[in-house]
Amino acid sequence: MPPDLTVSSSGTATPGVIGRVGWVDAAKGFCILLVVAGHAVNNLNNNGYLTGEWERINLMLGPMRMPLFFLLSGLFAAKALSENWRSFADRRVWIMVWLFVLWVPVREIWLAMVPATSVGHDGPVPAPRAADPVNWGPMLENMGRAVLGPESYLWFVYALALFAVLSKLTRKVPPVVQLLLAGAVSVTAPTANFGWPWNDILHTYFFYLLGMYGAPWIHRMAQRRSLPLIAVSITVYTVLALWIDATYAHFNFGLSGPVRLFLATVGIIAAIGVFSYMESWRVTVPFSKVGSRTLPVFLMHIMVLATVTFVLDLVLPADPGLPLQPLILGGIAVVLSLGLHWVLTACGLTWLFRRPAWTRRRFLAAGR
Repeated sequence: MPPDLTVSSSGTATPGVIGRVGWVDAAKGFCILLVVAGHAVNNLNNNGYLTGEWERINLMLGPMRMPLFFLLSGLFAAKALSENWRSFADRRVWIMVWLFVLWVPVREIWLAMVPATSVGHDGPVPAPRAADPVNWGPMLENMGRAVLGPESYLWFVYALALFAVLSKLTRKVPPVVQLLLAGAVSVTAPTANFGWPWNDILHTYFFYLLGMYGAPWIHRMAQRRSLPLIAVSITVYTVLALWIDATYAHFNFGLSGPVRLFLATVGIIAAIGVFSYMESWRVTVPFSKVGSRTLPVFLMHIMVLATVTFVLDLVLPADPGLPLQPLILGGIAVVLSLGLHWVLTACGLTWLFRRPAWTRRRFLAAGR
């Protein structure tokens, strides 16, 4: 949230004061937990563990995950559009560029240091990719290509910078026109062969704009805490997701552009309704705590998952087959990511998560 804006628990904005919104933080926490749990499912599957029904649940929750995150990110973005370009870029764009360019090689090197194993493997542990100089050239090539465009889960950082620039460039275009165009792009994106990161970027821009220009209505909807709206939205989402799951060989085969847009919108309404209704409940406290610290989890959870799974492969003789394996692994990854963030910042490595002050001073001074 911008440092010069606060939103009270009732959803009213007050310039000049820092603050947070309980239900927004809780919903963001829900988003990141869904993301980590989804990647935990994939990680376990790739390492020989059974995930049972969690794979289907992960697919059915997928349509609402990142659209909800970007809608929540856009909720507090409109005020910044009135700033001059240099100030706007300093606070909204360059921080994301810094994180993206920095964490692409960090991710590549970290994952290359983790040997590929599977649960119950026999024989010696294979050497990690980074141990063989033959792999160094392809690794550098991957880093360079990934820095120029999103090719991994770090696409969300790239997208936030891109969305900020696009929304600033089009700020004089009527919001309705922007939303209609972004919605049309979202619906048609799956038919183009752009690759999954760009497909997701083109899909989620609509929700970023919806959060930015629809913020007053979204906050009013949250204030109403309507149980009928919550019940209807959850029912519609569940019925449609189950129908897709039962009808198609793979859930994603049923996510055509219009269906994906509709399902994401209904899921967002349900999530906002649930977390605004439960805003004062103690059960949402963990969601809010994680939701106010999403950045380190987003940046590090894939690498932490890979590392934890490797350690588990070394010590477990076989797949334990626990019913909640993806949730357990995801919870461990979140806790370790937040703990690692605390250790790194305590050691003075804040530049891993925040653009260094000296780069900001130079950038702002150059505009005077």
